[in-house]
Amino acid sequence: FEMYLETMGQGEPLLLLHGWSGNSSYFQPLLNELATHYRLIIPELRGHGRSTNPGGTFTTRQGAADLLALMERLDLERVRAVGASAGALILMHMASESPGSVEKMILVGAGTHFPPHCKANMEATNADSYSPEWWEIMRERHAHGDEQIRQIAEMLPALAASETDVAFTPDVLARIQAPTFIVHGDSDWCFPPSLAANMHQSIPESLLWVIPRGEHVPILGDHAPQFLRLALDFLEPEGT
Repeated sequence: FEMYLETMGQGEPLLLLHGWSGNSSYFQPLLNELATHYRLIIPELRGHGRSTNPGGTFTTRQGAADLLALMERLDLERVRAVGASAGALILMHMASESPGSVEKMILVGAGTHFPPHCKANMEATNADSYSPEWWEIMRERHAHGDEQIRQIAEMLPALAASETDVAFTPDVLARIQAPTFIVHGDSDWCFPPSLAANMHQSIPESLLWVIPRGEHVPILGDHAPQFLRLALDFLEPEGT
């Protein structure tokens, strides 16, 4: 497995984890501002972008193991982190299974499990259902050809079929020691705001921001300036 990553900025490390079908450009509108405060570490998840996936499978738990291995390779004991969608689920595994690895984290568009309507949508996903426009977008994002894109499409039904990969019960969330900022759109297509509220109740030190008329991962576009202000304030080290 070869993981591609980009870095920019200087200072304390801030890990940015994109969502399913994304790559290192996922957070592009936020990068310049974040890089004035932190050294950004922006990997591409297994099987995405320029990263490889020899085994052909993808789970968020494996993603957490990949990121912990990356931290070891970069000689990082702890990081602050922002995760979106699948990236947020990966952070939840990292923070619950290796609590010392995450100092603070922002979870955007996450949930404790896949509700039935979301699972059904994921199960129906396949590369043949992609529009020509979506194929072009995917070809721009991912470097290993159409076979890689088909593999990415197959990830969603496989995630939906798993009963253990995305199953964050209250006792699992209670193991998270990192201060956590939960950001959620009230119109998220997959995870209803009630799941974000459940996360907030179960994670010991957490804040919740539900964005009115916010879609899945509502931190870009019109919401970006406010998100940046709140995120930077939250990520700031204690006592500064």
